[in-house]
Amino acid sequence: MATTAQPPRARDARSDDRPASAVFLDLDTVLLAMHPGRRGLELGLQADLPDAIERLEQVAEKIIVLVEPTPQEGGNGRETELRLEVLRNGLGPVADRLIIARCPHGEDGTCDCSKPACGLVELAIAEHNVVARDSWHIGADQEGVQAGRGAGLHTIRVGPVSEGDHLSSVHRADHEARDLLDAANWILLEALPVP
Repeated sequence: MATTAQPPRARDARSDDRPASAVFLDLDTVLLAMHPGRRGLELGLQADLPDAIERLEQVAEKIIVLVEPTPQEGGNGRETELRLEVLRNGLGPVADRLIIARCPHGEDGTCDCSKPACGLVELAIAEHNVVARDSWHIGADQEGVQAGRGAGLHTIRVGPVSEGDHLSSVHRADHEARDLLDAANWILLEALPVP
């Protein structure tokens, strides 16, 4: 009885020392949902994350989660650990397949790792041997688009555009998507070879 061989996932088919394609995801704006609760801000996962990550693994050899040096609400390192714990607990074993990129400079905010600067993205590109021109940044704000574009990545913005956003060419993403699953599907279609 003949069996049909399944093609290996991109991440299984490569050696770690070769340049790789990657998808960079903003932790706070793409992966985590923040909602007001009885006791303050409550964190949870955005919908359909395991499915979206599985789709992204079909086109990118590495999935890198960008963790801002300080939370947007002005917290400290303990809150950063809480945010990562919510991600790990919510995704379970899927979280083990993600690469976490954190600012190595501490949480004082004096480096260029915070969006819209592209320092954290550039550090992750160098550390993980990523080919920028073959990689994507997915964020939900114009600062993320600027950071991704500044590092030479293709950009996708998820979610609605807010009233205060500038829509000049510097701030406009290469593609806009409803959510991460929609973005993953679009990249998957873009990555398919043209017959």
